[in-house]
Amino acid sequence: MNVVFVHVKNNLLPDHIRTAPQIGHLTVITEPHHAQQYGPEVDVRVIESVENAELLRLEVLKLLRERPIDRIYAPFERGQAQVGYVRTYFGIPGTGSEVSHAFSSKYAMKQQMRRAGLPVTDFLLAPGLEQVAQAGAALGWPVVVKPMVGGGAMDVCVFHSAEQVEEFTASPDAAAIRALPCPVIVEKFAELTGEYHCDGVVQAGEVAFVASSRYLAPVLGHGALFGSMTLPADHPVRARMEELHTQAVNALQLTDGVTHMEFLDTADGLVVGEIACRAAGGGIPHALALHSGIDVWQASLQLELGLEPKVDRGPEHGVTAHCYLPLRPGCIVSMTGAAELQALPAVIDVTMLRQVGDIVPERLTSAAASALVFLRTQTTEQAEEAVARVYDAFHIEIETL
Repeated sequence: MNVVFVHVKNNLLPDHIRTAPQIGHLTVITEPHHAQQYGPEVDVRVIESVENAELLRLEVLKLLRERPIDRIYAPFERGQAQVGYVRTYFGIPGTGSEVSHAFSSKYAMKQQMRRAGLPVTDFLLAPGLEQVAQAGAALGWPVVVKPMVGGGAMDVCVFHSAEQVEEFTASPDAAAIRALPCPVIVEKFAELTGEYHCDGVVQAGEVAFVASSRYLAPVLGHGALFGSMTLPADHPVRARMEELHTQAVNALQLTDGVTHMEFLDTADGLVVGEIACRAAGGGIPHALALHSGIDVWQASLQLELGLEPKVDRGPEHGVTAHCYLPLRPGCIVSMTGAAELQALPAVIDVTMLRQVGDIVPERLTSAAASALVFLRTQTTEQAEEAVARVYDAFHIEIETL
């Protein structure tokens, strides 16, 4: 099978996906200075940006003149709409332009979910920063501003007044948002009592697997404590989340793919945040595998290749939690090692993401961490206590550069 991966430069694929035996001939289309390293046997093509649909189309055309393309896999948020367009343009099987756009554009996504009756916060589109104050006045302050296409809580801001928007717009901090190749979406800010996520596998238009979890702390502006834990079967929010997840899949007309959906818990009830057609970031996929035996990364690849995914869910094992240990820009001078973390009660696995001597860049996503720690307990209360012990035991020293 001739397969193309469209790979944004800063993201990394798990090794078992990158080297999956189902792939015969692999070609990778990526961007300059890409982080993922491929061996000499992989045909790597570099274009300026995978979000430039015309550059991507022309590169795929070059490939098609050399060999057939059976499938194109776009595992990350950026570039998915463009890959959908290319699939439709060349008649390559897989999720086409309309559905890919709906899962990539937060504006189109929320429009379709609202039309289907799902509870979403009020929102408006702003082409740039100059239109944010007008949108904020129409929605009512405060508002959340985020890229129409993006993930990892990058370039997300909260504004409480038009004056604050004006001050931000005139500051150097606005440069990243001005450089975005897409509009921003302005949403009415919601006071949260909690935040949840739901992860699913959709096959032939039906939800074949779904798992519901609660974030340890809301994603936007979270402090040192961050991660999530699975919800017990009798948790009162779980059934409602899974119902809304099915409604969202139907509203956006997804046939095959994996999903990651976020929910805001407010005083007025559960509100739908966003849904993406990709495996979740950070430690969530591994936590789901430990909890239920389902590998959402593998299911994602299999569905994109037109294969039957393995979604034979095993029994749930109590509550599975995972937490992200602190990280900030600078040089790591010292930190607690994996063996010490692994010895803590309830810890079942540890993944060290950084090591002493690493230089941590300035711009970090919400999933940035020095290490991921996975835990298993019988109850949510025990999980919270076990996570607290991990944070108490972990120490890291980072020198500012």
